[in-house]
Amino acid sequence: MLKELNIKNFAIIDQLRVEFTAGLNVFTGETGAGKSIVVDALNLALGERASADLIRTGCQEAVVEAAFELNGRATKEIKDLLGEQGIEMEAGEDLIIRRVLATSGKNKVYINGSLANLATLSALGATLADIHGQHEHQSLLSLERQMEMLDSFGSLDALRETLFQAYRRLQDIRKELTELETGERDRAQREDMLRFQKNEIEASQLKPGEDEALASEQKLLANSEKIAGLSRAADEALYSSDHAALTELKKAVTNLREIAAIDDRLRPVLELCEAGRAQIEEAAREVSAYAEKVEFDPDRLEQIGDRLDLIQKLKKKYGGTMGEILAFGENAAAELERMERSTEEVARLQKEVQTIKSGLTSQAQTLTKKRGSAARELEKKVEAELTHLGMKKTVFTVKITQETGDDTLDGHKLGPRGADRIEFLISPNPGEEPKPLAKTASGGELSRIMLALKTILVEGDPIPTLVFDEVDAGIGGAVAEEVGKKLKRVAAKRQVFCITHLPQIASMAASHYGVSKSVK
Repeated sequence: MLKELNIKNFAIIDQLRVEFTAGLNVFTGETGAGKSIVVDALNLALGERASADLIRTGCQEAVVEAAFELNGRATKEIKDLLGEQGIEMEAGEDLIIRRVLATSGKNKVYINGSLANLATLSALGATLADIHGQHEHQSLLSLERQMEMLDSFGSLDALRETLFQAYRRLQDIRKELTELETGERDRAQREDMLRFQKNEIEASQLKPGEDEALASEQKLLANSEKIAGLSRAADEALYSSDHAALTELKKAVTNLREIAAIDDRLRPVLELCEAGRAQIEEAAREVSAYAEKVEFDPDRLEQIGDRLDLIQKLKKKYGGTMGEILAFGENAAAELERMERSTEEVARLQKEVQTIKSGLTSQAQTLTKKRGSAARELEKKVEAELTHLGMKKTVFTVKITQETGDDTLDGHKLGPRGADRIEFLISPNPGEEPKPLAKTASGGELSRIMLALKTILVEGDPIPTLVFDEVDAGIGGAVAEEVGKKLKRVAAKRQVFCITHLPQIASMAASHYGVSKSVK
């Protein structure tokens, strides 16, 4: 409920601070005193579009601040809405809305001290209060609001929510399908290319490190004749020639032995030479064995060249290393698998679309039927209430029609709230064709129609605060007293504000505010 309203430099108001209570709050005062300006200020705090004309003459800015105490069913919706904007609320904390209008046009919105946008405030305001009076403030003129009222009266909210969730799921699936099916030809081309790349890499049967091993072998084979000649020369120098190193070293060892037998000081040198002879003998055997194995194989050399050419070709196409080529092949295989699953997913989603549409059709048919029954009952109740509100001859009609569209129910458009278009019509005078409220009803009539609806729907309406302006237009006497009683009845469940000139209504108030203006 609205706890407090602070107004500064707004229209003709210099400064005003008002605290409010639960129940019926009534404003009275002379015409032009500023009663409706208070409602205009509240509208501004609830997200109404602003004009610089609302700033008090001679001032640079106007400020409207409203404090709300949150309770009831709307609390969670409000907290969820604020949470989406990063505005957190503690349990038991009041909601403070501050609207600043500037002559510069740089208007600002603050919600609990955090800067917010007008769209958020408007959505928030729709859950906080319902204002009835001037046409531009009339939520009753909204076809969506009229549908909500009918569904609330018929206890159809749960069925409509079920249909809404199914419809939202349908839209989500269609979005997925669109993404999957977009560029189907491009996807097919991509699939062909990936399959070719995967097969080419797999057919090559590459092994990690294979290119390095082949390059080493190629180098060896290409130089086999040179290696063979050098090996033979080394063998001769070490072992097999008349003046080989091993032969000469043997002679040196023989001479050193004789010297060492005479002079022990040369024995270490002898030992070094003997060790060297053993190492040269081992080296000579290794060189001899190596030389025997070296042979020129032109077929193998050509085979290696072809293989390295293939690897080089693959490197240019898929990556500079063997690891990158193999990784490319694995990625191509994985993407192909995803594409195959994507095809299966498209089929599954298409099947789910048909299942959901079938369910939606059934739900929408049920909703249409129940809305029709609820509409006839609501018409009777509203007309009965209007009889007591000075509108005895008024005919109230709930018109239910369907529109054509892509999602169809027997050729009619199927949307998130079913296949129906709900519109309230009235005929204030006998013999007159019922017409939409916006084309027929005055501000006072609209307020009384809303009062009639609120009287009927008071238990099911989640909006905590109601404002009635002009509800007493054109009435008096017993009718005015009846209006006051109904306002009081609604106020037993909701906070209600009413601007009135009639004592019959004012006498029903829990809190009475006299509005006057003076020049200082």
